[in-house]
Amino acid sequence: MTVWRTFALLTCLVALAACGPQIGDLERGEEARVVRAYNGDTLELDNGLRVFLAEIDAPRGEEDYAAQAQGELEAQALHREVLLAYGGTRRWAGRAREDGTTNEAAIAHVFVKSEGGRWFWLQHELVARGAAFVRPRRDNHARAEELISLEAQARAAERGMWARRTYRPLSVRAAADQAIAVNANCLRGDAPFRVLEGRVATARVFQSRAALTMDGASDTAPFTLVVFGENFNAWDGPALSSLGGARIRARGALGVYRDAPQICLEHGSQLEVLTENQPT
Repeated sequence: MTVWRTFALLTCLVALAACGPQIGDLERGEEARVVRAYNGDTLELDNGLRVFLAEIDAPRGEEDYAAQAQGELEAQALHREVLLAYGGTRRWAGRAREDGTTNEAAIAHVFVKSEGGRWFWLQHELVARGAAFVRPRRDNHARAEELISLEAQARAAERGMWARRTYRPLSVRAAADQAIAVNANCLRGDAPFRVLEGRVATARVFQSRAALTMDGASDTAPFTLVVFGENFNAWDGPALSSLGGARIRARGALGVYRDAPQICLEHGSQLEVLTENQPT
Protein backbone atom coordinates (compact mmCIF):
# COMPACT_ATOMS: atom_id res chain seq x y z
CA MET A 1 0.00 0.00 0.00
CA THR A 2 1.43 3.40 -0.97
CA VAL A 3 2.02 6.16 1.56
CA TRP A 4 -0.73 8.18 -0.13
CA ARG A 5 -3.28 5.36 0.11
CA THR A 6 -2.33 4.76 3.76
CA PHE A 7 -2.77 8.44 4.51
CA ALA A 8 -6.14 8.51 2.70
CA LEU A 9 -7.37 5.48 4.63
CA LEU A 10 -6.34 6.97 7.96
CA THR A 11 -8.03 10.23 7.01
CA CYS A 12 -11.27 8.38 6.22
CA LEU A 13 -11.18 6.50 9.52
CA VAL A 14 -10.58 9.71 11.47
CA ALA A 15 -13.43 11.38 9.60
CA LEU A 16 -15.80 8.54 10.38
CA ALA A 17 -14.90 8.65 14.07
CA ALA A 18 -15.35 12.42 14.08
CA CYS A 19 -18.83 12.09 12.67
CA GLY A 20 -19.91 10.75 16.02
CA PRO A 21 -22.86 8.49 16.77
CA GLN A 22 -25.57 8.07 14.17
CA ILE A 23 -28.63 8.95 16.26
CA GLY A 24 -31.02 9.46 13.34
CA ASP A 25 -34.20 11.26 14.35
CA LEU A 26 -33.52 10.92 18.07
CA GLU A 27 -32.85 14.12 20.02
CA ARG A 28 -29.27 14.61 21.14
CA GLY A 29 -28.77 14.70 24.90
CA GLU A 30 -26.03 14.71 27.52
CA GLU A 31 -22.48 13.37 27.15
CA ALA A 32 -20.68 11.78 30.08
CA ARG A 33 -18.70 8.74 31.20
CA VAL A 34 -20.19 5.58 32.69
CA VAL A 35 -19.06 4.88 36.25
CA ARG A 36 -21.43 2.04 37.11
CA ALA A 37 -23.59 -0.50 35.30
CA TYR A 38 -26.20 -2.61 37.05
CA ASN A 39 -29.39 -4.63 36.55
CA GLY A 40 -28.44 -5.24 32.93
CA ASP A 41 -30.32 -2.15 31.77
CA THR A 42 -29.27 0.76 34.01
CA LEU A 43 -26.21 3.02 34.02
CA GLU A 44 -24.80 5.64 36.33
CA LEU A 45 -22.79 8.50 34.80
CA ASP A 46 -19.97 10.58 36.21
CA ASN A 47 -22.27 13.62 36.30
CA GLY A 48 -24.47 11.78 38.83
CA LEU A 49 -27.28 11.00 36.40
CA ARG A 50 -28.83 7.53 36.45
CA VAL A 51 -29.94 6.24 33.04
CA PHE A 52 -32.60 3.64 32.29
CA LEU A 53 -32.05 2.19 28.82
CA ALA A 54 -35.13 3.13 26.78
CA GLU A 55 -37.27 0.43 25.16
CA ILE A 56 -35.48 -2.55 26.70
CA ASP A 57 -35.36 -4.48 29.98
CA ALA A 58 -33.05 -7.19 31.26
CA PRO A 59 -33.25 -9.95 33.86
CA ARG A 60 -32.40 -8.61 37.30
CA GLY A 61 -31.97 -9.60 40.92
CA GLU A 62 -32.32 -13.34 41.40
CA GLU A 63 -33.85 -13.93 37.97
CA ASP A 64 -32.33 -16.42 35.58
CA TYR A 65 -29.53 -14.88 33.46
CA ALA A 66 -29.43 -11.67 35.57
CA ALA A 67 -25.71 -11.93 36.36
CA GLN A 68 -24.84 -12.55 32.71
CA ALA A 69 -26.97 -9.59 31.59
CA GLN A 70 -25.23 -7.27 34.04
CA GLY A 71 -21.85 -8.61 32.94
CA GLU A 72 -22.68 -7.91 29.29
CA LEU A 73 -23.73 -4.35 30.10
CA GLU A 74 -20.51 -3.76 32.04
CA ALA A 75 -18.42 -5.17 29.20
CA GLN A 76 -20.10 -2.89 26.66
CA ALA A 77 -20.34 0.38 28.57
CA LEU A 78 -18.42 0.60 31.87
CA HIS A 79 -15.85 3.45 32.01
CA ARG A 80 -16.66 4.52 28.47
CA GLU A 81 -17.80 7.83 27.04
CA VAL A 82 -21.48 7.85 26.11
CA LEU A 83 -24.00 10.11 24.45
CA LEU A 84 -27.66 10.04 25.48
CA ALA A 85 -30.37 10.44 22.85
CA TYR A 86 -34.10 10.74 23.38
CA GLY A 87 -37.10 9.46 21.45
CA GLY A 88 -39.86 9.80 24.04
CA THR A 89 -40.32 10.69 27.69
CA ARG A 90 -36.94 11.88 28.98
CA ARG A 91 -37.20 11.53 32.73
CA TRP A 92 -38.53 9.17 35.37
CA ALA A 93 -39.09 10.57 38.85
CA GLY A 94 -39.38 8.22 41.80
CA ARG A 95 -41.11 8.91 45.07
CA ALA A 96 -40.18 12.13 46.81
CA ARG A 97 -37.66 11.83 49.65
CA GLU A 98 -38.19 13.36 53.08
CA ASP A 99 -36.09 16.36 52.04
CA GLY A 100 -38.36 16.98 49.04
CA THR A 101 -35.94 15.77 46.37
CA THR A 102 -36.74 12.94 43.97
CA ASN A 103 -34.73 10.02 42.67
CA GLU A 104 -34.77 11.21 39.05
CA ALA A 105 -33.38 9.15 36.18
CA ALA A 106 -33.05 9.63 32.44
CA ILE A 107 -34.82 7.28 30.00
CA ALA A 108 -32.59 7.30 26.95
CA HIS A 109 -31.03 5.53 24.04
CA VAL A 110 -27.31 5.28 24.72
CA PHE A 111 -24.48 5.51 22.21
CA VAL A 112 -21.10 4.28 23.41
CA LYS A 113 -17.65 5.27 22.18
CA SER A 114 -15.45 2.16 21.95
CA GLU A 115 -11.74 2.09 22.73
CA GLY A 116 -11.08 2.34 19.00
CA GLY A 117 -13.19 5.48 18.69
CA ARG A 118 -16.15 3.80 17.01
CA TRP A 119 -19.60 4.75 18.27
CA PHE A 120 -22.24 2.04 18.66
CA TRP A 121 -25.86 1.93 19.83
CA LEU A 122 -25.94 0.12 23.17
CA GLN A 123 -29.53 -1.13 22.97
CA HIS A 124 -28.77 -2.71 19.59
CA GLU A 125 -25.77 -4.60 20.98
CA LEU A 126 -27.53 -5.88 24.09
CA VAL A 127 -30.63 -7.09 22.24
CA ALA A 128 -28.62 -8.68 19.41
CA ARG A 129 -26.53 -10.60 21.97
CA GLY A 130 -29.58 -11.86 23.84
CA ALA A 131 -28.65 -9.90 26.96
CA ALA A 132 -31.89 -7.86 27.03
CA PHE A 133 -35.43 -8.05 25.71
CA VAL A 134 -37.52 -5.36 24.04
CA ARG A 135 -40.02 -3.48 26.17
CA PRO A 136 -41.63 -0.61 24.26
CA ARG A 137 -43.96 1.71 26.12
CA ARG A 138 -46.66 4.13 25.02
CA ASP A 139 -44.35 7.06 25.72
CA ASN A 140 -41.12 5.41 24.49
CA HIS A 141 -41.21 3.32 21.32
CA ALA A 142 -39.21 5.23 18.69
CA ARG A 143 -36.94 2.28 17.85
CA ALA A 144 -39.27 -0.59 18.80
CA GLU A 145 -39.69 -2.05 15.31
CA GLU A 146 -35.95 -2.34 14.72
CA LEU A 147 -35.27 -3.75 18.18
CA ILE A 148 -38.06 -6.34 17.93
CA SER A 149 -36.56 -7.56 14.65
CA LEU A 150 -33.15 -7.92 16.34
CA GLU A 151 -34.72 -9.75 19.26
CA ALA A 152 -36.41 -12.22 16.91
CA GLN A 153 -33.04 -13.02 15.34
CA ALA A 154 -31.42 -13.51 18.75
CA ARG A 155 -34.30 -15.72 19.90
CA ALA A 156 -34.14 -17.86 16.74
CA ALA A 157 -30.39 -18.33 17.25
CA GLU A 158 -30.93 -19.00 21.00
CA ARG A 159 -28.37 -16.37 21.95
CA GLY A 160 -27.93 -15.37 25.56
CA MET A 161 -31.13 -15.44 27.61
CA TRP A 162 -33.08 -17.01 24.75
CA ALA A 163 -31.22 -20.29 25.26
CA ARG A 164 -32.88 -20.51 28.70
CA ARG A 165 -36.30 -22.15 28.91
CA THR A 166 -37.38 -19.37 31.28
CA TYR A 167 -37.46 -16.80 28.49
CA ARG A 168 -38.87 -18.74 25.60
CA PRO A 169 -42.26 -17.41 24.47
CA LEU A 170 -44.97 -18.73 26.76
CA SER A 171 -47.99 -20.72 25.71
CA VAL A 172 -51.32 -19.32 26.84
CA ARG A 173 -51.66 -21.98 29.54
CA ALA A 174 -48.15 -21.33 30.88
CA ALA A 175 -48.75 -17.56 30.90
CA ALA A 176 -52.01 -18.06 32.79
CA ASP A 177 -50.31 -20.27 35.37
CA GLN A 178 -47.53 -17.73 35.91
CA ALA A 179 -49.96 -14.83 36.21
CA ILE A 180 -52.03 -16.64 38.83
CA ALA A 181 -48.92 -17.66 40.76
CA VAL A 182 -47.61 -14.08 40.88
CA ASN A 183 -51.07 -12.59 41.54
CA ALA A 184 -50.01 -9.05 40.67
CA ASN A 185 -51.65 -6.02 39.12
CA CYS A 186 -50.33 -5.82 35.55
CA LEU A 187 -50.12 -2.02 35.85
CA ARG A 188 -47.63 -2.24 38.71
CA GLY A 189 -43.94 -1.95 38.02
CA ASP A 190 -43.10 -5.25 39.70
CA ALA A 191 -45.45 -7.34 37.50
CA PRO A 192 -43.37 -9.82 35.42
CA PHE A 193 -42.95 -8.90 31.75
CA ARG A 194 -43.25 -11.87 29.40
CA VAL A 195 -43.59 -12.79 25.73
CA LEU A 196 -46.58 -14.95 24.80
CA GLU A 197 -47.55 -16.69 21.57
CA GLY A 198 -50.98 -18.09 20.80
CA ARG A 199 -54.23 -17.68 18.93
CA VAL A 200 -56.98 -15.17 19.65
CA ALA A 201 -60.34 -16.85 20.25
CA THR A 202 -62.49 -13.73 20.41
CA ALA A 203 -61.82 -10.01 20.08
CA ARG A 204 -64.12 -7.56 21.84
CA VAL A 205 -63.77 -3.80 21.57
CA PHE A 206 -65.74 -1.41 23.75
CA GLN A 207 -65.87 2.35 24.09
CA SER A 208 -62.70 2.69 26.18
CA ARG A 209 -61.11 -0.76 26.25
CA ALA A 210 -60.52 -3.96 24.32
CA ALA A 211 -60.16 -7.59 25.41
CA LEU A 212 -58.64 -10.36 23.31
CA THR A 213 -59.53 -13.75 24.80
CA MET A 214 -56.94 -16.38 23.96
CA ASP A 215 -57.34 -20.03 23.03
CA GLY A 216 -55.75 -22.55 25.35
CA ALA A 217 -56.48 -21.26 28.84
CA SER A 218 -58.68 -22.85 31.47
CA ASP A 219 -62.44 -22.62 30.89
CA THR A 220 -62.87 -21.35 34.46
CA ALA A 221 -60.18 -18.66 34.12
CA PRO A 222 -59.95 -17.32 30.54
CA PHE A 223 -56.74 -15.54 29.61
CA THR A 224 -57.05 -12.13 27.95
CA LEU A 225 -54.89 -9.44 26.45
CA VAL A 226 -56.32 -6.10 27.58
CA VAL A 227 -55.92 -2.54 26.38
CA PHE A 228 -57.68 0.25 28.21
CA GLY A 229 -57.65 3.89 29.26
CA GLU A 230 -55.04 6.14 27.65
CA ASN A 231 -53.35 3.13 26.10
CA PHE A 232 -56.58 2.27 24.27
CA ASN A 233 -57.14 5.85 23.12
CA ALA A 234 -53.59 6.10 21.72
CA TRP A 235 -53.52 2.58 20.20
CA ASP A 236 -51.87 2.56 16.78
CA GLY A 237 -51.23 -1.17 16.36
CA PRO A 238 -53.23 -3.88 14.57
CA ALA A 239 -56.99 -3.28 14.46
CA LEU A 240 -58.06 -5.01 17.66
CA SER A 241 -61.57 -5.83 16.46
CA SER A 242 -60.16 -7.80 13.51
CA LEU A 243 -57.95 -10.20 15.48
CA GLY A 244 -60.41 -13.01 16.19
CA GLY A 245 -58.72 -16.23 15.04
CA ALA A 246 -55.35 -14.53 14.48
CA ARG A 247 -52.08 -16.06 15.61
CA ILE A 248 -50.18 -13.43 17.59
CA ARG A 249 -47.10 -12.70 19.65
CA ALA A 250 -47.68 -10.33 22.55
CA ARG A 251 -45.31 -8.86 25.10
CA GLY A 252 -46.48 -7.24 28.29
CA ALA A 253 -46.86 -7.37 32.04
CA LEU A 254 -48.63 -10.40 33.51
CA GLY A 255 -51.39 -9.79 36.01
CA VAL A 256 -54.68 -10.95 37.49
CA TYR A 257 -57.97 -9.06 37.59
CA ARG A 258 -60.93 -10.55 39.45
CA ASP A 259 -59.11 -13.91 39.52
CA ALA A 260 -58.70 -13.90 35.71
CA PRO A 261 -55.13 -13.89 34.29
CA GLN A 262 -54.22 -11.26 31.70
CA ILE A 263 -51.49 -9.29 29.96
CA CYS A 264 -51.81 -5.53 29.83
CA LEU A 265 -50.69 -3.93 26.55
CA GLU A 266 -49.47 -0.33 26.49
CA HIS A 267 -48.64 0.23 22.83
CA GLY A 268 -49.26 -1.30 19.41
CA SER A 269 -45.62 -2.38 19.05
CA GLN A 270 -46.26 -4.93 21.81
CA LEU A 271 -48.58 -6.96 19.58
CA GLU A 272 -47.42 -8.77 16.42
CA VAL A 273 -49.74 -10.66 14.07
CA LEU A 274 -47.94 -13.79 12.88
CA THR A 275 -48.38 -15.64 9.63
CA GLU A 276 -49.30 -19.31 9.92
CA ASN A 277 -45.84 -20.42 8.76
CA GLN A 278 -43.86 -17.77 10.61
CA PRO A 279 -41.37 -19.35 13.04
CA THR A 280 -41.73 -18.62 16.75
